[in-house]
Amino acid sequence: MTVVRPLGITKSMHYQSNMTVKGQVTVPKDIRDALGLLPGQPVEFELDADGNARILKVDTDAEIERKKADFRNRLQEAQAIFKANDAFPGMSTDEYMDMIREPLQPFERDGKE
Repeated sequence: MTVVRPLGITKSMHYQSNMTVKGQVTVPKDIRDALGLLPGQPVEFELDADGNARILKVDTDAEIERKKADFRNRLQEAQAIFKANDAFPGMSTDEYMDMIREPLQPFERDGKE
């Protein structure tokens, strides 16, 4: 499983909750909503060296695959834009580099001045 840290959270949240005798706590609704947590969904707990604890959403395999597919689609769209605006269609990188470089001087060809 992959741990996801929420992006785009613009405000800090601070809540208190009481722990039951079974060690259960209620995660406040604002935090559940910000993390996109649903009932029965796995979460991960972190405890750092300073004693601070964090709760993190864990992505399911289906969510990971959906995000990979979305990334691939966005990448293909970007590649299509670059290809459509290609100033030198069909030219390889090596051919392009040869074109923009100055011709080699005689001493550069044989390594001697």
